[in-house]
Formats: sequence, C-alpha cells, structure tokens
Amino acid sequence: MIGIGGLARSGKDTLAECLAKIISEELNVEVRTFSFADEIKKQSDSFLKENYNISAFTEKTEEKNIIRDFLVCHGETMKSIYGKTIWANIVIKSIKESGEKIFPIIPDVRFDFETEAIKKEDGAIIHINKIGNQPPNEIELKNDPLVAESADIKHSWPVYEPNQMHECMGHAHILWEMLKDSNLKIWKKIYC
Repeated sequence: MIGIGGLARSGKDTLAECLAKIISEELNVEVRTFSFADEIKKQSDSFLKENYNISAFTEKTEEKNIIRDFLVCHGETMKSIYGKTIWANIVIKSIKESGEKIFPIIPDVRFDFETEAIKKEDGAIIHINKIGNQPPNEIELKNDPLVAESADIKHSWPVYEPNQMHECMGHAHILWEMLKDSNLKIWKKIYC
C-alpha cells in the first residue's frame, strides 16, 4: 500500500496514476486507487448538486475551489463526532474485506494519523510538493508539514502540462525504485 500526501492540486492523483501503471506492469497485479475523501464526497454529493449544481466528484478546479470548504467542514465534523480516523478506517476496512488481490494506492493523505494508519498496514508514504503551490486553507497549512515529516519519501516537482506526462512518469519510476530499495515491505504485501 502506498499513500500519497501533499497540498491540494499538487499532483497526487497524477502520481498515483503513473505509479499504478508501473507497479501493475512490474508486479503483474491489479493496482487500485482508493480515496479517504470518497465517502465524504458520497455523503455530500446530492446536497451539493441540489444547492450548488456542482458534483462533489467534479474535476474542474474552479468548482473544487467553491465546494472545498464544505467538504472539509463535513469531514472535520464527522471526525469530531466519530473519531479522527473515521475516513481512514472505512477505506482500509473496505480494502481488507474486498477479498481481491490488489495493490492499493491512496492519493489523498492529508493528516499524520492517516500516515500512521497506512504504515500500520506495512504501507509507505510519499509526500509531494508542486513548486509554487500554496495551501488552500488553514487545515492544509497546519497538517501538510506533519504529513511531510512522517513521509518515507519527500519529493518536489514542477508544474506539468498535459503533454509532459512522460516527465511525470519519469519521476514516478524514480520514486518507485526508491521505495523498493528501502526496507519497506510495500511491494510484497498484496491484499487478498
């Protein structure tokens, strides 16, 4: 299991996509991406569509900026009621109970307790920093340094244009090799 941390819009999903291709080819296993925020989005989607005409699952940056504070508020409120690891627990439980042989990647690690949950599963954390990227809110300003501090690998990369994906893939290859060369067991434990 690999978790990817970093500020919003830092390229976490892009890195996950590149790593998934590399790992699936090298280990001949299905790589699946999971998200701690998916359950938050599922619970919020109908409200956001009805009131803002925006899906919680939008990929448009301007729409994400409009609904981000709402999603953060819902996520934080649920954590205050049900415990800070509610979202990590839901995702990790679903991975374990799926019964499928998969290699999971979670590209939305935003809190140090989420890094701990992944590491407890013999996973590793990559923290990425897109050069010039700024925190979108106080929660990320406060927590991103904590995620970076607990990461196994910290990596900075530039802003990529869509036609530069080959360069992003190059970074992903290097990060995967670094993880394999470490003492971590992430590429050996496949969930089934």
